Amino acid sequence: MRLIDADAINFNQVFGGNSEFAKDMRDAAQGLIDRQPTAFDKEKVIEELKTEGCIIDDEAGNRAVEIVEKGGIE
Repeated sequence: MRLIDADAINFNQVFGGNSEFAKDMRDAAQGLIDRQPTAFDKEKVIEELKTEGCIIDDEAGNRAVEIVEKGGIE
């Protein structure tokens, strides 16, 4: 499995054209993507780390939050 930025997909580019069929294909593809579960919700992860006491308000805690917010993007 790999993570993708589903919001970056341009369905108009993938399924070009103005026909009803092209529109239906764009809508179907967008619906398929929208129904997929999110790998993780970074706000929920950060909140849980804070709630569980895993992150304290210091430099190490701030670094942990930065890592989660980046989501592995270099």
